[in-house]
Amino acid sequence: MVLLVPMLFGIQALCSWAASPPAREAPAALLSPACDDAAVEEAADLALRQINADRKEGYILSLYRIFSARQHPQEITGSVFYLILDVVDTECHVLSKKLWKNCNARHAHSTVYGQCKAIIYINQPRNIAHLNNYECILQPVPPRHIWSVCPDCPADDCPTEPKYLEAAVQSLAKFNGESEQTHYFSVLSVTRASMQWVVGPAYFVEFLIQETSCSKNDTIADISKCKPLASEQARTGFCKGSVVNSDLEHQQFVKISCEIYSLQDSAPEEGKQQDNQTSRKSSQNHQQDFPSETIPFSPRLEKTVGWVKILPPSTEEISFQNLLQSQNEHKDGKPVPSEAVGSMPSIDGEKTQVDKPELNKPATGPVILSFPEELSLSDSCPGEAKEINSILQPLLPKKPTKV
Repeated sequence: MVLLVPMLFGIQALCSWAASPPAREAPAALLSPACDDAAVEEAADLALRQINADRKEGYILSLYRIFSARQHPQEITGSVFYLILDVVDTECHVLSKKLWKNCNARHAHSTVYGQCKAIIYINQPRNIAHLNNYECILQPVPPRHIWSVCPDCPADDCPTEPKYLEAAVQSLAKFNGESEQTHYFSVLSVTRASMQWVVGPAYFVEFLIQETSCSKNDTIADISKCKPLASEQARTGFCKGSVVNSDLEHQQFVKISCEIYSLQDSAPEEGKQQDNQTSRKSSQNHQQDFPSETIPFSPRLEKTVGWVKILPPSTEEISFQNLLQSQNEHKDGKPVPSEAVGSMPSIDGEKTQVDKPELNKPATGPVILSFPEELSLSDSCPGEAKEINSILQPLLPKKPTKV
């Protein structure tokens, strides 16, 4: 009888294990690579390229500093990187499709800065770099930080004010009169504006233009009456103009420079390659990070989903902690469609269907987890700034804090 009791318990335990399938193996632990590691630098570069390529409005973002990096090696091959990047905007509009490294940084007093969270899958053997999703929060440098360093610097103003539209129209008239374009261009929207007192009120504007149906062979009194060309024919452009009113000389000084984008400018500069492909040039260290795969693997990659939210100037520093954000608020200043929000995995760790590991199939695609709450454990994070901005530098956190 004594031997019978342990035997019964053993049979019962065996039956219980057979009735329930074994639990799914837990995903590999997240690594904390150095922020100056070559693979992390490459992942940050590729993530920012694809963020810029995905956007339709605003300015190209440049990498200022890698704030945090986590790495999730995949079961078959490659890794998913969870990145937090300190970014600043540049003088290039996203419609230019330029690489961020080829764009000039703005002057310190006109910098718009912030952070982007990005999840990117890198598969070096298959030459794949796919941005899963991203979230960026930006804001101009608070005016009090500008005035303490440069009291006379012009501060950005609301670009929708009539005086800036008038300045854009005036400066574009100079371009229409002097350019060799076959059609007139009209102002599409003013994207940045500022004012400064020089020898009188001076207005500085950046704006988008569109090609109209009015030929330059005709004399047109009011360009705004010209209808735009059909979308498949119309070219767009980006201009920087200024109108300086001289109270001493009682005249205006108008300057304008424009970039016209051809209809073929639909792909980024990087050789018109697909966004999810990396350069085949890699160091031996990279080859060690991404060993040659022996199993045929054709991953199923979801469409990139993300948004950029631009906040008004504030006296507070940007932080994912203190921002009571809603994914349904703004993407580059416009409401995000509800269907886009519903399909996007939450980077901030909210549990959605897409984020559940059991719904991801390693055989057909990378395992995408919720964005980790814990920042990189590496002492090298945050990384070194790519360049020193005297106004921006004091606003950035010196040490990682919980996001």
